Amino acid sequence: MNFKLVFASGIISSLIGAMIGYGVGQIALTRNISQIRSIHSTYYQNLYGRNFIWIGAGAFLVMGMGQECLRQLKQEQDQNHER
Repeated sequence: MNFKLVFASGIISSLIGAMIGYGVGQIALTRNISQIRSIHSTYYQNLYGRNFIWIGAGAFLVMGMGQECLRQLKQEQDQNHER
């Protein structure tokens, strides 16, 4: 298994996840900010800001690395069955 490729795939996926998280955070902030302040606690108010970036990056890092591992294991399995 090529771990450099696994980590590279994870980094690229996490960058995509960070961009998606940023977009979700911006959408959440622009949707009736007074309602967010009155309903949610301080923890959830902060979650609508920069924390979505980290959540998206972490989730996509795990998914990207997992997908690449599965792809490489599938290739190895196919090569072993051809022999």
